[in-house]
Amino acid sequence: MKVKFMREVDICLGGFLNQFLNLFAGILSRTSSYTPTNENVKNILVIKFFGMGSIILMTPMFRSLRSMYPNARISLLTFPENLGICEQIDTIDKVLTIDPYSMATFLRDNFKCLIAIWKNRPEITVDVEFFSNFTSLFALLTCASSRVGFHLRQVARGGHLTHKVSLNTHHHATYVFYHLVAALGARFEDENLNELTLKLPPQSELNSAYKKLGIDESHSVIVINPNTSHLSFLRRWPANYFVTLVTQLAERHPDYVYVFVGVEKENQYVQNIVDKVVCEFPTKAINAAGLLSINEFCGLLKEAKLLITNDSLPVHLASVFKTNIVSFFGPESPRFYGTLSENSLCFFENIPCSPCLIVFDNKAEIDCKDNICLKQILPDRVLSEIEEKFFNNESALIR
Repeated sequence: MKVKFMREVDICLGGFLNQFLNLFAGILSRTSSYTPTNENVKNILVIKFFGMGSIILMTPMFRSLRSMYPNARISLLTFPENLGICEQIDTIDKVLTIDPYSMATFLRDNFKCLIAIWKNRPEITVDVEFFSNFTSLFALLTCASSRVGFHLRQVARGGHLTHKVSLNTHHHATYVFYHLVAALGARFEDENLNELTLKLPPQSELNSAYKKLGIDESHSVIVINPNTSHLSFLRRWPANYFVTLVTQLAERHPDYVYVFVGVEKENQYVQNIVDKVVCEFPTKAINAAGLLSINEFCGLLKEAKLLITNDSLPVHLASVFKTNIVSFFGPESPRFYGTLSENSLCFFENIPCSPCLIVFDNKAEIDCKDNICLKQILPDRVLSEIEEKFFNNESALIR
């Protein structure tokens, strides 16, 4: 099913059902003052479907849940496409998936997941979606005695929640997610929210990535991600800007290998950029889109000198591995989704119409055909700031 269709069904049908349930909100949330003690919590369910990057930003929240309830099994309900990232988070014990490929698979997996959840009924369910009516209804169906989630007066969802949390987009997403466990008693001073954590990729994954891409192990790598998720291509910095920037970097720093990444369906888009990049030996520009596993990509990113990327998943992966980051924001706000890493450059023009994909609008599609917010970020300016921050101690080869 397409995201637009899912949103329409969620708003119309899900909104109606939540409005109906809100008539009984006083009864459904009657346990609002009850927070289970450590010894009474055996199962915790966290619900988050959209955004692999958001799941990484939730890792401080997961660590806090583990610290508060060390004997509980923590499960995550998500889409199958997020499974690879979820398996790298060691505080998640089990991952349940619902496949939205078709209405049939969606309904089938809902039924199967509910049966599995009821067999080990959670004492706590944490709904991490901001506006989804479906996840709000699913949280109620888990029959958890404590149900935590975001609640806004403007939308129908959340009337049944026992622990209602206000959504404040003036805070970074990591802090917003942590507010959910703070409602259960977690303290902000007990957790470093700037520290995102995944399992460290073994050296063998880096070796495998280098072998696939034909890179000699003696070469250092700069990773470039010119893509964004299918949720919004408006977040792409112009392809010709990537061509100009990487060509200039390759001329000044020819000893690096420039690896362009992406998923398989982005391969042709990436190849069109790579074909236009001017590189001379020993510099290489390589199209790795669709070639690397998530573990191999993490291994490559961990050892990279620099990541240059649009607003997408690699921003947060690089933050985990303390890799230098250059990121481009426009339709989204870096104040909410940007990296918290100090070794980063974030370009954001903050023009009147930006950001336009905002959480309070449920990231609704907008009729924008010209993402001037990103087009105003020119390659020459980006190159200058990259040189100053990340290559200040390296001599550049100027031809």
